Amino acid sequence: MSQGGFVLTRIGQTLVITLEGIIDPACLRQAAEALGEESARKSADSVVFEVSACEVIDLDEFLGLRKLMETIEFIGLRSVVAGLRPGIVAYLASTGVSVGRLCTSLDLEHALLDLNVGGLTDDQAGTEADDSENEDTEHDWDPNHARSVRHPG
Repeated sequence: MSQGGFVLTRIGQTLVITLEGIIDPACLRQAAEALGEESARKSADSVVFEVSACEVIDLDEFLGLRKLMETIEFIGLRSVVAGLRPGIVAYLASTGVSVGRLCTSLDLEHALLDLNVGGLTDDQAGTEADDSENEDTEHDWDPNHARSVRHPG
C-alpha cells in the first residue's frame, strides 16, 4: 500500500480533495490546512473528498475523514465524499459505524452534479444530444476556473 497524499483541485466554487493511498491523521491534517489556505485565498462553497484511489479505509481513517467533513460543514461549506469502493462500504457497514448526515456520491462526476457546480438545474442542463452539439466548447477550460496542486503525504 502506498504512502498517503492528496491533490487539491478547484472547479468553480468547489474544492476537490483527491485522497490517494493511506488516509492517516497526518494526511488529513495536511489536507485540512491546504483547504483552509485555498478557501482563504479564494472563497469556495463546497468540498468533495474523492477517495476512489484509496484501496483500504479503516474505521479510524473513516472517522477522521468524517470529522474533517463535519468541521468543513461547521464553517458553512457543503461537503461530499465520492468514490467509496464497495468493499470499503461493506466493511464500514459491518462495523456498525454511524454515518450521520454524511453525504456520499458514486463518483466525482455525480458529486459535482449533486452540488450543482455548473449552476444549472437538471431541467437547464440539457440532453445528451444537446451536449454532443456543443462538444467543441465543452473542453475549453479557463485557467482560472480549474487549478490543481499535488501534495505528497
